[in-house]
Amino acid sequence: GLITASIVLVSIFYFQSQFYNEEKRLEWTNYENELLQKYINENQFILVDVTADWCVTCQVNKLTTLQNRKVEDFIFKHKIKTLRADWTDKNKEILDFIKKYDRFGIPVNLIYGPKNKDGILLSEILSKDMLIDKFNEVGLYED
Repeated sequence: GLITASIVLVSIFYFQSQFYNEEKRLEWTNYENELLQKYINENQFILVDVTADWCVTCQVNKLTTLQNRKVEDFIFKHKIKTLRADWTDKNKEILDFIKKYDRFGIPVNLIYGPKNKDGILLSEILSKDMLIDKFNEVGLYED
């Protein structure tokens, strides 16, 4: 009857989400300098995304690269920490952070790892392969 049909439907949706991981969206943590330093000290691999609602290039990077399935799978597989600094309101803490890398506007994307604790600045236009390749430079090697 109706109950059986409901159980079947719920089961299909549940298993579909388990197998296809359609819901597997990256959880970005709000950027805080102390948290970044903690991750660096722990030899974590870290991706920092400095973005803003009004930044068109930032939105394009999200669509083409940061929300790409291959990139997300790579980040999940290697347990890369993801920090997002929202500069929509142009606060000073984020400005001071990007100025350390001689940037005065966004997008700014940085990766850190045990082999580069100062961070590698990525180009303003991101690509999947470039992002993954740069993680090799900070000590993350694909097996």
